[in-house]
Amino acid sequence: MSYQAVKAILAKGISRPTLFQVIMPIGRLANDQLEFMCKTAAVPEVSVDTIVVNGHESQGVVREQATMVTYAKPFQITVISDRDYTVYKAMREWFDTLAENANPFSRGSSSSGDSQRVNYYNSVTKQITLRKLEQNGKQGYHQPFEVEFNNAYPIRIGELQLDTESTDSRMEFTVSFTYETYTMRNDSLLERLL
Repeated sequence: MSYQAVKAILAKGISRPTLFQVIMPIGRLANDQLEFMCKTAAVPEVSVDTIVVNGHESQGVVREQATMVTYAKPFQITVISDRDYTVYKAMREWFDTLAENANPFSRGSSSSGDSQRVNYYNSVTKQITLRKLEQNGKQGYHQPFEVEFNNAYPIRIGELQLDTESTDSRMEFTVSFTYETYTMRNDSLLERLL
């Protein structure tokens, strides 16, 4: 690559990790807050598992043959909470759908006691979208890619850390999601879909 080509790339600007949106089907108020109060998210690693195969045409040559694409898990976000815990409550509500009595003795629970019955997979999974945004000068933003997490659901809602000495701090919590696969869409594909 020539110096002029590199200079042209740098003149357009470099990507910054600060502009992104996480979109979930968890209710409009909670999702609106999530778009602005989500502090961190990451596109998980993708890799391929391989097996060693002895060469047939070239004796003694060993190669690695791809066998399966794997997606690193979990997809995790960190959220800054408002005083009403709107996003936290929405995430907990989704989490509570995973099993009957996931929140024992809650209102609306048809059973009592400690026994749990896990709900059907298809009834708890949803799509999650992670959009990467970039500033586009005075024209606003453009979206170079988005990631759709297919058949996702929360597997862990992090602790709410309470501390009497943290008077000037903010409340944050993490949520971890499992998913089957993710679909990566780049800006040219997104333009065709819109």
